[in-house]
Amino acid sequence: MKVETLNLHGLNTAEALQKTRHHLDWCLQHGIAVLDLNHGKGHHSSLGFSVIKQEIRKMLKEEKAIKESGYKVIYGESDLPIALSFDGGHTLIVAKGLEKEYIGSRKQQEKNKQIFSKEGQQKRKHAKSITAEKRYRQ
Repeated sequence: MKVETLNLHGLNTAEALQKTRHHLDWCLQHGIAVLDLNHGKGHHSSLGFSVIKQEIRKMLKEEKAIKESGYKVIYGESDLPIALSFDGGHTLIVAKGLEKEYIGSRKQQEKNKQIFSKEGQQKRKHAKSITAEKRYRQ
């Protein structure tokens, strides 16, 4: 799976939008499976929120080429498997059908499948309950 990353930190909004459009066009033309837009969460913004994140996501909603090319916009805070290693500081443009895939090497993908499967979730929940019970007894 081909993954491209675009870091938008340190750019103003106009520069970030221009750079995103350029990379998006390139990725769509070259069949990149995932474009990771790293726009940040806005922690360093004087406004207290990520203006770039807001404007990038607004632009992507209006971008017809994404849907026409068979891609989908997925937010980093999503609980879809493709976004599990990301957070609200990222937005992903993903080829349709890959949103239920995991990013990484084959070994990492298998590990993620085990961790985030129903059985893996149940194991983590059980382990947490045992830990909580031990703390309660002390």
